[in-house]
Amino acid sequence: MKWTLFEAITKTVSKIFQKVIGIISHTFSHVLLATVIVGLVQVIGGFTMAKMKKQKIITDIGSIAGACWFGFNACLCTIIPFYVFVLGGDIGINTFIITLSIIPGALIDIIFFKHKLEPKQWFGIFIAVFAGYFVLGTPSLSEFMSMPLWIWLSFVIMIIVAINQGITQKIKKIDPFVKNFWGGLTTLIVSFLALTVCGSLDLLINFTPQIQKLWLASIVVGLVVIAMWSFNLMSYKDGAHIAIKKLVMNGSYLTMAMVCGIVIFGEPMNFAKLSGVLLYFVAFSFMDKDTNEYFVKKIARLVAP
Repeated sequence: MKWTLFEAITKTVSKIFQKVIGIISHTFSHVLLATVIVGLVQVIGGFTMAKMKKQKIITDIGSIAGACWFGFNACLCTIIPFYVFVLGGDIGINTFIITLSIIPGALIDIIFFKHKLEPKQWFGIFIAVFAGYFVLGTPSLSEFMSMPLWIWLSFVIMIIVAINQGITQKIKKIDPFVKNFWGGLTTLIVSFLALTVCGSLDLLINFTPQIQKLWLASIVVGLVVIAMWSFNLMSYKDGAHIAIKKLVMNGSYLTMAMVCGIVIFGEPMNFAKLSGVLLYFVAFSFMDKDTNEYFVKKIARLVAP
C-alpha cells in the first residue's frame, strides 16, 4: 500500500508543478517548451530504465504504434494542463474533472471491448455526473455553457485520459518503460515541431531567469513521472490488491490535489468541492467492479457469524 500512496503523492507533486509552470509561462510557446523538456526527460528515463531491466526498445509494430498514439495523447495531456493553469485554473476542480475519466472510460469499455455494465455501475456513473455537477457549483444550463475556457479544457483532458486507458488495455503486454520511451519520444517530437511552427526555437537557447525556472520545473515534472511509473510497478510487485489500489490511488490523489490547491495556491474550499469528493468515492466504489467486489467481500466477512 505504501507504493500506492507514493504514486498518489508523485501525481500530486506533478500537478503542483504543472500549476507552477502555468504561472511562470507567459505565452503558449513557453508551454510548448515545458512539454519538450518533459518529453526529453521521459525519453532518457524510459530508455535508461528499460535497459536496466534488459528490455528491448524495438518490439512488435502494433505495440510501438499503440505506444506512439498513447504518447501523442499524452503530449496533449501535458500541453493542455500547463495552459489550463496559464488561464488561472483551479487545481482541485481540474483534478476532479480529470478523475471523472472513469465515465468515458466505461463507455469505451462497452463500445470497443464489449464489456457489459451492471445496473450498479450505471448507478455509479449517475453519481459521478452528480458529483461533477456539485464541484462545478450546481450551475444552471446557461451558467454551465458559459464556464471559463480552462473548465472546458479540463473536460478535454478527461476524454483524452479515458482514450489512453483504452489504448493501455490494447497494448497491455508492452513493458511500461518501453511504452514510456516511445510515448515520451512522440511527445518530444510533436512538441518540438509545434515549437518550430510557432517560430520559438530561440527559447531553447534562452537562459533568462524566467526560462531557467521553466527548465527546472519541467525537469522536476519529467523526473516525477518516472518515479510515478516506478511506484506503480512496485505496488503490484508488493502484492497490492488491484481494487483497493485503484480506490486509494484515485482518492488520495484527488484529496491531496484539493488540499494542496487550497494551502499552497489559496484556492477556495467550499461545500460543493467537499461534497463532490465524497460523492466521487461512492461513485468509484459502484463503478469499478473489482473495487465493489472487494468491499462486498470485506463487509460479508465482517457481518458473517
